[in-house]
Amino acid sequence: MSKKPKRDNAHYEQRLKAEFPDIYGDVLAGRISSLRKALVIAGLKPQRTRLEKLKNSWAKATPGERDGFLTWLAISGVLPVASASPVAAAPILPPLPAGAPIASGRYLLPSAVTRIKAIMAKHRLKPDDVMREMGFLSDGQPLARALAKNTSLRLAVIAGLEAWLRTHEN
Repeated sequence: MSKKPKRDNAHYEQRLKAEFPDIYGDVLAGRISSLRKALVIAGLKPQRTRLEKLKNSWAKATPGERDGFLTWLAISGVLPVASASPVAAAPILPPLPAGAPIASGRYLLPSAVTRIKAIMAKHRLKPDDVMREMGFLSDGQPLARALAKNTSLRLAVIAGLEAWLRTHEN
């Protein structure tokens, strides 16, 4: 059995040059901005749908970016919320139980990160705004890093976040 032929950009560029010299000339002259667009115009490759583009972007996204996107979907009301009756929708995140930890040592728990991101998205807050609301300097870089890359926080910031979460979840 023979090998499957390689179908890379060089292959398609050669086909475009041989079968559609006028379109290839437009690519070289810069009237068509990319080889992909030229291949679509020539009919050698199909136009990618928005769904295909979304799937490709999802596959390339980091877990933090995926988490943020899902939080945005839930908050914006795009995703339906499962509930017993269609009239009364259950809250997306149940309130934080009294005494429940939001961190393990100096590191935020994933559930706390999700809650904080959801509240920030709902109220359109940036990490700087959250730090200011808690009474810290306006520099929100430590909080932003902790939410995105799971870095450590000062214990005073974690204590402030616990109080901030309780006030914003009510």
